[in-house]
Amino acid sequence: MSFDLIIIGAGFAGLTVANRAAELGLKPLVLEAGADELYRCNSRFSTGSCHVAFQTPWTEPAVLSKSIIENTGGAAREDLAETIGINAARTIDWLKDQGASFEDHPRRTDHMPMLSPLREMKAGLDWEGGGANALLQKLGAKLIERGGELRRGIRALSLIQTDGKVIGIEAISEAEPQTLSANAIVIADGGFQANAELVKQNIGCDISHLQCRNAGTGVGDGMRMATEIGAEAVGLDSFYGHVLSRDAMTNEKLWPYPQVDLICATNIVVDSDGQRFADEGLGGISIANAIARLDDPLSATTIFDARTWEDAKTTDNVPPPNPSLPDAGGTVIEAATLRELADAASINAAGLSVTIALYNEHIAYSAGPALSPIHTQTTYTAQPIIDPPFYAIPVCAGITVTSGGLSVNGRGQVMDTNDQPITGLHAAGSTVGGLEGGPRAAYVGGLIKSFCIGLLAAETIAAGHGSP
Repeated sequence: MSFDLIIIGAGFAGLTVANRAAELGLKPLVLEAGADELYRCNSRFSTGSCHVAFQTPWTEPAVLSKSIIENTGGAAREDLAETIGINAARTIDWLKDQGASFEDHPRRTDHMPMLSPLREMKAGLDWEGGGANALLQKLGAKLIERGGELRRGIRALSLIQTDGKVIGIEAISEAEPQTLSANAIVIADGGFQANAELVKQNIGCDISHLQCRNAGTGVGDGMRMATEIGAEAVGLDSFYGHVLSRDAMTNEKLWPYPQVDLICATNIVVDSDGQRFADEGLGGISIANAIARLDDPLSATTIFDARTWEDAKTTDNVPPPNPSLPDAGGTVIEAATLRELADAASINAAGLSVTIALYNEHIAYSAGPALSPIHTQTTYTAQPIIDPPFYAIPVCAGITVTSGGLSVNGRGQVMDTNDQPITGLHAAGSTVGGLEGGPRAAYVGGLIKSFCIGLLAAETIAAGHGSP
């Protein structure tokens, strides 16, 4: 049986490409490395928030595109940012046509469309009844109805290229090699967050020092295959993730929730010497990346006071860390004095005392020298650490998905090292780079990368624009 296109990966990106291509009259084949019916993937585990750089998809397109460029410090590819802005709203409409439903989360005030039914978002991993899992199954069923095919338990190994055009792949299934041909290949197998070698090489951290807040399936096969034939990879040095209790390294009830992002962003995070090392005001994603770059990523601790801990009962974080974190077994250290807190948290007491004194002078009293690193207050209001009892939470970086990947243009085509499209090769989802990352580890949104770029790639193929 011949296919018009072969898609590597059956997460949201791959199934979006396949279904849109089938709607346009093409015959797609999707290959999924996972053999189980409910194969593990980040799409299935996601919360279902469809934002664009933390703005709603129906925001003015030019505003969305500008936000992507500005948030990444100019690291995002302009044509890709522009096309995301233009097509974000219609992407949501298309998803609704596929049977997706959306609603606001009752604990969130940003009105981001979230896939329904909402996940309970309790401490620990609870994906079975969520809208993301439901939609993934719907897209799989619709693909079959439309004449496409999904084959599980097949891992792609390499791309086949003839006269500059990608025409197929080499794959393996149950130790049996396969050669599959098609007019176009789409890489949609996610990031490389579960590949210890690539994480060490590009992010600079031993993966054992990170909490793998993901499905454990993203190993970068697609990126490797594409770069082997001359594709450009960009922005590989950052990731999307959150700050978690350090106990999440050994306690499965503490990931992917509760997060400690907001406590960190409004207070301070220090190393074992009691020194700040990051601009906490940039938020949890940036802080998680800063923690990962420490010589010892398991030495970070967030410090705060009684007022912050009380506020943590009503935060928009879902679920609020107070009391969900200690209830699930996470360590929260309480002490009457900062000296006692430092001793209990194994932090240099003298260093912490100086750090907090300088921080309080700057934040509470608008006095003293400027903080280094600075503490940005554009999004989060920094809180002084003055009201006892005082608290400390040992934290770690939770990595969900890598931000960088293949360079892809605004039509979903993979670019070579000369910034020219590789004929017959496309990509969508978290294998795509050039949209996130930059100096602040900016996050555009994994779902919009999957759904929107997936639509664009399918439409490019269907329109016959696979060649430059």
